[in-house]
Amino acid sequence: MKYFTQLPSPSEQTLELIRKIARTYRAIKLSDGTCVPLCIN
Repeated sequence: MKYFTQLPSPSEQTLELIRKIARTYRAIKLSDGTCVPLCIN
């Protein structure tokens, strides 16, 4: 696809930071369809 660039892959340090954020912050979908952010720390 022409929209993707040929930039190098993110470093392992960047990926580790993304993993930490993903483990800490979650979103809960309520029965009325809204999402509520939640910090699990």
